[in-house]
Amino acid sequence: MEDILKKFNTENTSQNMNEILNFLESKAHFHFVLSNEAIELTQTEDQKTIGIKNEEIDKVLTRQDLDGSSFLQINFISGHKILITHSLIGFKPQEMVGFDAARIPKVVTTVDLLSVSKAIEELFDADETPNSVAEVEVLKKVYQSIMIGAENIGFKMGTEKRWFSSVMHNPAAFIA
Repeated sequence: MEDILKKFNTENTSQNMNEILNFLESKAHFHFVLSNEAIELTQTEDQKTIGIKNEEIDKVLTRQDLDGSSFLQINFISGHKILITHSLIGFKPQEMVGFDAARIPKVVTTVDLLSVSKAIEELFDADETPNSVAEVEVLKKVYQSIMIGAENIGFKMGTEKRWFSSVMHNPAAFIA
């Protein structure tokens, strides 16, 4: 019985990895390396890398968005999921205490951090008003939500964490 389960899991795992590889081979906006039952996937837009391990995959689904473009949904055993589109990896942002999650999309990408960081920096360069202070607080929560969501699915976010920490502890550094 154990041999049958092992064979089933191996076949299921191979099928999952084959689906992912077949999808990625048709997409030019990713670099990927296959090694030892895992795929290391890099988005070309921001060079962020994520490892997808065979044993962590629960299910791979091929889906279509409203425009008819296909994408992959990968459900992990942990309960997390990612969406691989033609050029980016989407994921659910982390819910934050004291922040209305309805203020951001249900699916975000690491590239979204770039626009949020630019918005924060622009507010630091502007004259301080009660509205700008409140907006910075909201943007900090948005940034954290995306960054932690990215970490939860396996992206390495060390650079983003250091930026966030330095900016939040010393906002005057951005004021010329």
